[in-house]
Amino acid sequence: MSIVVTRIDERLIHGQVAYSWSVAYQVTEFIVIDDRVAADPTQHLLLSLAVPSGKRHAILSVEDAVKYLVEQSDQEKTFIVVKSPRVLLSLIEKGIILPSINVGGMYYKVGKQEISKTVYLDEEDKSIFLKIRDHGIPCEIRTSPNDKSIDLFTKI
Repeated sequence: MSIVVTRIDERLIHGQVAYSWSVAYQVTEFIVIDDRVAADPTQHLLLSLAVPSGKRHAILSVEDAVKYLVEQSDQEKTFIVVKSPRVLLSLIEKGIILPSINVGGMYYKVGKQEISKTVYLDEEDKSIFLKIRDHGIPCEIRTSPNDKSIDLFTKI
């Protein structure tokens, strides 16, 4: 398996993710990992419509994603997208190796504080990111591939 981008974006697959990131990183498949979304046929349909023509995609629960990623060949250039850092920590703890994490869209909710224009974190999010850092995985804030990368850990 060749994971070329791992992104946290509460919107999952949308125009910017589907096109700008897939072109910049020559992505051949999108993997959405979210237990709720994986169980919702309507979400499957909507997300499938956002995937560019000719790209593979899968919408998986965490458990199914671990199995899929372990069995995946190196021929695919995989873009993983999740809503929350908790999902990525779970993958890491189950043995999935993530080269880096892009944080692009964690939006405002009560109790969260602004880290950047598109990233708001609460204490639980910060704690999860620090556990991810303990695994040696760099985390960056970047909305689009052309933006300057900002080290998330300098902001928390």
